[in-house]
Amino acid sequence: MVKALTRSAARVYGVLSALGDGSPDVLERLLPFFDPILRPKQGTRFDLDAFAKEVREAYKWNFNTDIVEVFIPRLVDAGWLAPDDTDIEQTTYTITLPDQILEPETEASVNQQLREIAEQFKEFSASLSPLTAIPLHIEEFEDILIEWLLYVEAFSEQNLDFKTQSRVDSSGQIRQIVEVPETTSLKDEEKFLCARFVQHAIKTDPKASEVLARIASIGLLTEVVQDFVKPNTPVTTSNLVVYLDAPVGLELLGVSGKAARENTKPIISELQRIGASIRIFGQSVDEIKHSLQSVLQNPRPTGPTAQALARGEALRDYVAEVSRNPEPFLENLGVRVTYRTLDQTPSEHTYFTEEQSTQIYGALSFQQNVRARDHDTDVTTLVMRHRRGYEDRDIFKSRALVLTRNGLLAQLVRRRCVDMGVLSPTAVPPVVHRRVLAAAMWLRTGLGAQDLEIPKRMLLANCESVLAIRPGVVEAVKKLTDALGDEEKARQLDLLVSQDRSAQMLMDKTLGAPSVVTEENLPELFKEMLHPHLEEERKRGEEAVEEERVKGKRRLRKAAKDLQAAKKAESDAAAVLDARLQEDRQIVEALCREVQSKLERRRRRNKFLGVVLAFAFCLPPVLLPSIWQTYFSIALALPLAFMTITGNKVLGTLTSEQNAFLALETAAEARSLRRKVSSFKIEWNENHFSVLDHHEEDKDDLFSMTSAPQTSD
Repeated sequence: MVKALTRSAARVYGVLSALGDGSPDVLERLLPFFDPILRPKQGTRFDLDAFAKEVREAYKWNFNTDIVEVFIPRLVDAGWLAPDDTDIEQTTYTITLPDQILEPETEASVNQQLREIAEQFKEFSASLSPLTAIPLHIEEFEDILIEWLLYVEAFSEQNLDFKTQSRVDSSGQIRQIVEVPETTSLKDEEKFLCARFVQHAIKTDPKASEVLARIASIGLLTEVVQDFVKPNTPVTTSNLVVYLDAPVGLELLGVSGKAARENTKPIISELQRIGASIRIFGQSVDEIKHSLQSVLQNPRPTGPTAQALARGEALRDYVAEVSRNPEPFLENLGVRVTYRTLDQTPSEHTYFTEEQSTQIYGALSFQQNVRARDHDTDVTTLVMRHRRGYEDRDIFKSRALVLTRNGLLAQLVRRRCVDMGVLSPTAVPPVVHRRVLAAAMWLRTGLGAQDLEIPKRMLLANCESVLAIRPGVVEAVKKLTDALGDEEKARQLDLLVSQDRSAQMLMDKTLGAPSVVTEENLPELFKEMLHPHLEEERKRGEEAVEEERVKGKRRLRKAAKDLQAAKKAESDAAAVLDARLQEDRQIVEALCREVQSKLERRRRRNKFLGVVLAFAFCLPPVLLPSIWQTYFSIALALPLAFMTITGNKVLGTLTSEQNAFLALETAAEARSLRRKVSSFKIEWNENHFSVLDHHEEDKDDLFSMTSAPQTSD
């Protein structure tokens, strides 16, 4: 019947794919689950007992005839049952199921979605290459995935039929082994495979993630009929006191991993929002201390905290600090510590006696750890005494409860309390599984059934729990490693197991089954466990090369930009220099023209004076000839003739180069233009200057000739 369930899961999924958009009656949304049970009996008389039995067998719900009677009016309204006689109240019914629930196109679409997910699942499983066998057919992948999603973290009364046996372990010691019947038909390896795929899909494929979360939400929805029919009215306020079990407290503190905390924190926050009080017993605080200290002291730790440390999701210093005193960290999260012992408040003992507490202790025989068994007994007793005989079938009106991750503990406590007569079969038990509370919070508070975050977070947390490295696998590898007598291998194993990626690779290859580890595949296991580190080193090398290549490109681009900037700066500087040189040339040329003008005026003056002197020397002998004038003319003519013969002159009519540059230097000094003049090559051509090219070397050479003695024009 389980396979019939998974085969009809497409129909269930399709009907509930718009969860929250249809009827506000939560129980009405569950009717599609009954289709595969009722359809083969179409037209026959409806049998309450047979129907309840088939539902229990198919869905593992604690479904009885009382619950069937709750559903009968809904089945009649839906047209699935027809009363045989409407005139009497206790009538019988005939099954009149409609031809189809879904439109053929809708069902085909849903089937296609599920098949695509199954194909992805198969491809992912093959990529893991485990050492043990995996399913071969696509239908098998679809079956096991849907079944796991529907029953993830689910518990039922079937689990209570556990057996305790004594066996000799590998070290020769006799130990008690508890065999708890599975809720599903899935093997442990198949559960691991499902969890591994779901974790991968939720993190990498949003479309597949939504489909998986929606299927899981069906499992949460069924919690309304798991154990008892719960109320379905919305909740806005509650005076409920919720005591956290130690593992739940560890999750809230963040030492059990990121996914575990993200699954627990929203539930606690929502409880606090509606007014519920969140507390934790001192016994649970002690268990938190003991649990964390065991992890810190164990050279080869396993479990959620060890995995969180390996993944870097929890810092070792933080875990050590919490292990010393969790109380302030819990109080910061709004969780108050309650210190109570079983001897306190004798007036409450009548509501749960010492004898009844002893019976609870006896019922918890599955607990091999005496400390854990004492703890579970104490918190159960304290909550029952806190209630003072009060009970309710509404979880938010049940006054007090312990929130646990241990489904078997919740089921055992409920059964024993009912058997002892201190709890009604339909009342909320003192210990409630987290899945039950999550379902109630999801459907009845502000979290809203339309939001799939609650199912998604639940899936991720459970995947993390299923995928955690298992002591049995590590012990199997260690036993074979020790048999080799290689201490280096043993140290290497300790190191690899402490690394998250290596530990995950070990679990991937074995699918969490210790029996897979053999002498033949041990070398391959070590190789696979080393592979993530070798791959990481290779990636680091590639990243380093790529980083250097990128840096080289950056340097090249920077050099090109710098060169371009330098060229532009040089071009700008050249343009500025050219402008300045042009300006300087204009200034020097103007100065040269000014000096030329002065020299030209001097030459014209000298010519005029020469003419005047010539007339002065020539006219007297002509006009007034006398001997003394002759002598005077001869006296003047002789030196003038001598000066003419020797090249000397009294009044020059030409300006020498030396005198021209001397005049230019004098004018430049007077105008503070010596540096500008010296930066150009200047020539004197008889009576004018020529400003030639600009030059830099030996700027003082221009006026070097002016250092010689000068003669006046």
